[in-house]
Amino acid sequence: MRREPMNEKILHLRSSGGFYGAEQVILTLARELSALGCSNHIVCFNNTYHPHLELLEAATKSHLSAVAVDCRGVFDTQTVKSIRQILTSRAIDVIHCHDYKTRFFGLCAARGLNLKKVATNHLWTHANLRLRVYEAIDGMLLNAFDKVVAVSEPIEMECRRFMLRTDKLTCIPNGIDTSRFAISNRDEQRRITREELGFKPDDLVIGNIARLSIEKDQALLLRAFKELASLSRERSYKLLLVGNGPEERPLRNLATELGIHDRCLFAGVRRDVPQILTCLDVYVQSSRREGLPMIVLEAMAAKVAIVSTKAGGIPKVIVDGKDGRLVDIGDADHLARVLHDLLNRADERTRLGQEAHRVVEAQFGAHAMAERYLAVYRSLMDHA
Repeated sequence: MRREPMNEKILHLRSSGGFYGAEQVILTLARELSALGCSNHIVCFNNTYHPHLELLEAATKSHLSAVAVDCRGVFDTQTVKSIRQILTSRAIDVIHCHDYKTRFFGLCAARGLNLKKVATNHLWTHANLRLRVYEAIDGMLLNAFDKVVAVSEPIEMECRRFMLRTDKLTCIPNGIDTSRFAISNRDEQRRITREELGFKPDDLVIGNIARLSIEKDQALLLRAFKELASLSRERSYKLLLVGNGPEERPLRNLATELGIHDRCLFAGVRRDVPQILTCLDVYVQSSRREGLPMIVLEAMAAKVAIVSTKAGGIPKVIVDGKDGRLVDIGDADHLARVLHDLLNRADERTRLGQEAHRVVEAQFGAHAMAERYLAVYRSLMDHA
């Protein structure tokens, strides 16, 4: 028997550095939970030294309740007061924290309140010593939550090392709204997008859409692209990098050093990801570390052939040779060889794209993800 909606009130808390995979997950989850009868409120940190309110803007456009709270540093007591005021005034049932910073502030704000606390670990990047210290502290803080969700099995295993009670831990893979990528006039959209970006009809375009950061390892992709170009000098290969981040300048410099800067386009942040995906011949995920990246699921939904490193939860989604191709982490030569093979076999690219679409439709839909989160919320509330 289907359970009647209870109008659970969920507060999603996020401190972000832009609009990337985790932000898309939160937005999609809030939309789907609303359709399931929940009241969702998104609270974004306005980090005064590095403000990023893209999630707030996207949530507002989707007609979701969303506000920003100022955060001036690690020990900003006013941030705690602002969150607590929202929790009490809106009679929140569940506070859902989506990163290490919001977990610290969320726990402080929820202290003594009669509500449930849920944390999702989207990824610990281990990008530098400072972050590794924060992430270790975060691992210990997870024990104060009623339920901890990991978005992939490798992340679940990382969390398990810190958990005193592993029964608090569960894995819920990310899900996407596949309808966003069902573009009816695909060929025409491909032509328009390529023309806008300056690509020719016969160019073979490789794309990466991600934050330009160490863990995403676009440097590997640049080195592989250099090798690819030397394998087939007669083919017109182009590389499209969409996103921004701390590694942008080093990556631009590397492209120049490798002599490939004239075939690489750094397109910055784009909000038209479904359209961008139509112009690609192959999507590449070159990461060192991952959870379960939304963009890989999105490329699958868009029927784009995918080549990815075996990072994080990706091998649980992509089976090499069945619905995509997998390469070893950090192996530029292997990546170049696989790309060379795939870019010279249009029929294989089509087959992989179609199979990937079938897999993501069957296993990684947004509605199924939301139902699993709702089951977590309700199980906690039932045992209050």
